[in-house]
Amino acid sequence: EVELTQILSEQIALDIDREILQHLLQAQTGATMYWSRKPGNFVNKLTGADVTGGSFTGTVREWYETLVETCIDVSNTIQRKTLRGAANFMVCSPDIATIFEASVLYKPSLDMSPGASAMFTLGTEKVGSLANRFTVYKDPYFPRNVILLGYKGNSFLETGYVYAPYVPLVVTPTLYEPNDFTPRKGVMTRYAKRMVRSDFYGIVIIKSMDVI
Repeated sequence: EVELTQILSEQIALDIDREILQHLLQAQTGATMYWSRKPGNFVNKLTGADVTGGSFTGTVREWYETLVETCIDVSNTIQRKTLRGAANFMVCSPDIATIFEASVLYKPSLDMSPGASAMFTLGTEKVGSLANRFTVYKDPYFPRNVILLGYKGNSFLETGYVYAPYVPLVVTPTLYEPNDFTPRKGVMTRYAKRMVRSDFYGIVIIKSMDVI
């Protein structure tokens, strides 16, 4: 019963994460900018169209650092629109996290000390920080070529999205299937959500994801 309850609780949390992140992606109005993973492929940051005539003579790692610059551009655009603060967190897929984790500006939040327990999470997971300003969350279910950036303030008055659970978790007693006596449980939660100010969130769309 303990295992069933834990698995169902994790699945509910996963579904809530999916719903909220999808809503943020669809409703954001802070900024939408583009970047190409192909070294030397300059694109218009507002339209994503290829720009001809540019030249790049650096390394692949130096090109990847321009992705951080694009993220900072979105962050500062959010600050200019909201007059509250720049984006301080980002959510990305494991494909994009690969670029960040190879950067010298990335700092993982892993506890490798002796005796530390290895914790695994289902869905969105905090994995580190970037450029000492963005908290990085990695989500294997997130769109593989999109980065979501947002601002989270110090109080509930400085937020763009509200998630308010009013029935945290209801668990039914264990029920048994009469045909094969398989134990079953039901878990339910109720909550309200609302986008308060969509300018607190922006995205970066990456082109040529399969090019290295």
